[in-house]
Amino acid sequence: MRPMNIDPSFMPYLKQAIAARTEPLDRANVVERRSKMRAARAQIAKSSPPDVRVEWLTIKNGTHPLRIRIFRPKRSGTVPGILYCHGGGWMYGSPEQSEELAYLYVKEVGAVVVSPEYRLSPEYPFPYGFDDCYAALTWMGAHGDSIGIDPMKIAVAGESSGGNLAAACALAARDRAGPKIVQQFLNYPALGINFETSSYRENADAPILSRPEMEYFWRAYLSGDLGCQDPFAVPLAAENLAGLPPAHIVVAEYDPLRDDGIAYADRLREAGSVATLRHAKRLPHGFFRGMSVSLDVQAMAEALCEALRSGFNGMETKSRRQSWT
Repeated sequence: MRPMNIDPSFMPYLKQAIAARTEPLDRANVVERRSKMRAARAQIAKSSPPDVRVEWLTIKNGTHPLRIRIFRPKRSGTVPGILYCHGGGWMYGSPEQSEELAYLYVKEVGAVVVSPEYRLSPEYPFPYGFDDCYAALTWMGAHGDSIGIDPMKIAVAGESSGGNLAAACALAARDRAGPKIVQQFLNYPALGINFETSSYRENADAPILSRPEMEYFWRAYLSGDLGCQDPFAVPLAAENLAGLPPAHIVVAEYDPLRDDGIAYADRLREAGSVATLRHAKRLPHGFFRGMSVSLDVQAMAEALCEALRSGFNGMETKSRRQSWT
């Protein structure tokens, strides 16, 4: 592993996360690991903040009953809505296990957050997870007013594989004539299947996410087709990135996926779309999980919420590139 200058305040979380890994993710039994993750989550789960209302609702994706977890402010009135796609390599995770950022978006942005319990690979490879997320997005556009969402202020957001799904939903909303999306927030997203980028080579054995683990996740999600060119599966494969909503992309220094986000931001700008790139130095993939302890992560979270608020208020008017240290 190459030397890393990781934020010292992030280290307690990182050491704990590494200690919890008994084996690399690409060698783990999927069913057993999911069970362990649920058990671990149950032990540390906290009640929702007093100013946030949380509920489950079941909608339909065709004939499939799709559960969505809704987080909303405990106040009346119409507010922005955020489709939040959880991470986990399209294989793990759930709305409950990824609710910290949902709470943050509700409390600091004042938005209603909808987090779909999308189907996971390898049992349900692409397009199942994407289809479920897009179904949740179209429901927000058509019925979000029933839970206080302003249909003219809807954003998509996600982390890692969830960033992939959020980007794919933005593409689908453009290509399928709706619903209207005003911004997209992609945190350390998985957007391409080129495993020879500088970030994949430099961070091949990085903590939290390694190159072999990411290759394993992609193979499972794409049913082994690493030549896939469907932009709803591989957003960097899209030929045209024009006409997309403003994108806010966060990448981490010690992350195999770093160059995916950089390349996507560059291509969006080249196509005339608005793109803001934030480079989280001194941090690895998945760093928002360490928000409670890391000063660097807290600063990034504050910047993220400010960007969301500004975007919903119509203040994002031009493309820019920023770097946080």
